[in-house]
Amino acid sequence: MVENLPPNAPTANLQTVDLERLIEQSEDEINKLLRASVLDGFFYLDLRSISAKNGILEHVNDIFTLEEELFGLDNSEKLKYDVDKMGGKFGKMKLSGYKPMGRNFGGIGGKSDGFESYSIPKDGILNLEETGDFVRPPPIDAHKESLEKFIAFVQHASQAIYKALSSALCLDPSEVFENFHRPNMQSPDLLRLLKYHPQPITERGAPQTPHTDLGSLTFLFTRQNGLQVLPRGAQDWLYVACKPGHAVINLGDGMSLLSNGLLQSCLHRVAPLPSEAFKTRYSFAYLQRAEDDTIMRGLKSPVIPKSDPQARSHTSAEWLVKKFGMLRGATYSKEESWVLTGVKPQQLITTQ
Repeated sequence: MVENLPPNAPTANLQTVDLERLIEQSEDEINKLLRASVLDGFFYLDLRSISAKNGILEHVNDIFTLEEELFGLDNSEKLKYDVDKMGGKFGKMKLSGYKPMGRNFGGIGGKSDGFESYSIPKDGILNLEETGDFVRPPPIDAHKESLEKFIAFVQHASQAIYKALSSALCLDPSEVFENFHRPNMQSPDLLRLLKYHPQPITERGAPQTPHTDLGSLTFLFTRQNGLQVLPRGAQDWLYVACKPGHAVINLGDGMSLLSNGLLQSCLHRVAPLPSEAFKTRYSFAYLQRAEDDTIMRGLKSPVIPKSDPQARSHTSAEWLVKKFGMLRGATYSKEESWVLTGVKPQQLITTQ
């Protein structure tokens, strides 16, 4: 059952893009996608017609079941898979494993976060890496079919989004977005399961610090409200209402960097509803990122602003590591806190 927002909650007015029509490259859907990507950085993706054919929403429901099973394990069991202590490539890149509540910088008393998370690497589920690096608890294997179906679906859906944006921005054919997000190539993509813990109404902290996502696209699924966005130039946070049969999509730093800020990577967080105690909240997000060696700088296009030639470009892997350093409470640096909210504005110039 999807929750309704209370009537006193200020709500974001986001575009809705129909995935089936976008796959067909409908001009109307491409235009809606472009407007949303330039103005908001967030939009709803309607999955209802496509799910009638491939049943993807059934797999979404199964992943919600996986969350309850996994986070219901004893803490001692979950900590066997501590994301900060895992070995191999997945561990080094923090793509696999468990993060306990309170480890990240956040808005709860003492400036810590209020959620647990568990990361599941795309390359592990699809066997694109050595399987010895993919150590995981039993519930993941019990739901592996749904995870495989879901990840394959996201790869297909994201290709439709990239192709539409590449066309709309008149990208050089050698530098289209889809070239840097090939479905069957190794990449730091992951599925992140999230459990937010309840707070009393007297403790009104946001359990997640405001941030932009470090990847290219995020596919978010939740049945419970609490997600907020802060549109560019706005002073007030707006809630993103849950919509049955829809994913919430947001563009991350990757798309902003590859378009030199033309496409929005919007600031967002999770926070309590007005005048309500924060309840236990489950959600999960697929974080799609460019392949590790992608240089994160503006692509060739007549409409993308040119880069400042003095600005240093990160690779996708370097940006991931830098961003994680700002998210963890132990390594957070006020001087580098701009990393939480994306690219420094002075790194862009607008002349052609």
